[in-house]
Amino acid sequence: LPIFEFAMRLPILAARLALAAIALATAIAAAAMIGVRAGMTDFSTGQEIMAGAVAFGCIALVLAVIWTVHALRHNRGEAKRAGMTALIGSLILLYIPLHTVYEGWMAPAIHDVTTDPDDPPAYVALAGKAPDANRFDAGEKIHYRGEYNTVSYMLHTYYTELTKPLALIMPPAKMFWRCFNAAKKMGWRIVDYSEKDGRIEATATSFWFGQVSDIVIRVRPAGTLGARFDMRARSRSNERDFGRSLELMKAYRGALAS
Repeated sequence: LPIFEFAMRLPILAARLALAAIALATAIAAAAMIGVRAGMTDFSTGQEIMAGAVAFGCIALVLAVIWTVHALRHNRGEAKRAGMTALIGSLILLYIPLHTVYEGWMAPAIHDVTTDPDDPPAYVALAGKAPDANRFDAGEKIHYRGEYNTVSYMLHTYYTELTKPLALIMPPAKMFWRCFNAAKKMGWRIVDYSEKDGRIEATATSFWFGQVSDIVIRVRPAGTLGARFDMRARSRSNERDFGRSLELMKAYRGALAS
C-alpha cells in the first residue's frame, strides 16, 4: 500500500518539481540576459550561464512529460496547473536558445559577412567601434559543410542569394532613400548616412543578450539607368555570432527586394 500510494503521488510530485525547475531556469536565463546587457559579464560567460537555464529547462520538460503521460493514461487532473505551466513554459524556454544554437551551427563560423566579398562596403562612422572594423579577411579559411575553403568561396557558393548583385532600374538617389527607409523599418538605429557617398551606417541589437551588429549599406550607380545595393553586417564582439549577421542580411535584402 505505501508503494501504491507513492506511485499515485509521484505524478503530482513530478508536476511540482517541474514547476520549480522551470521557475529556476527562467531566473537563470534572466540573470544571464541582464548580466550581459548590463556589462557585468561578457557574452561567452552569458552563454555558459544560459546553458544552466537550458539544463533546468530540460529537467522541467522531462518531469512535465511524466505528469502528462500519467494524467492522460489515468484521466486524472491533479496538479493540472503546475504540470501544464511547466510543460508549456519549458517548451517556450528551450525553443529559443536551442533553435539559436542549431541555426548557428548550421551557419559558417564567421562574424563578418557581406554581399560583396571581393569589395565589401567600408565603415566610416562605425570604423572605430571594433578593432580592425574595416578588415574583411575574404581569404580566411574555414570549415563548412565538409569543405575547407575561404570565406569568400563559402559565401559565393552557399549564399548565392545574398552575394548575387541586387541592381534595380532606378536613380541611385531613389535607391538610397529606399535603403534608408528599409533600414528604419527593420528597427535598426541609424548612426550616420550620406546620400552623396551612397552610404548608410546603422546598428542592430539582439533581443536576448543585446549583442551589437554594425551594418553599412552602400548604393552605387549600375549602368546608365540603375543602382546597385551592397551591404555588410559585422558582430562588434569579434566572436562567432551563430549566424546572426547572415540573418540580418537575409532579412534586409528580402525587405528591400519585396
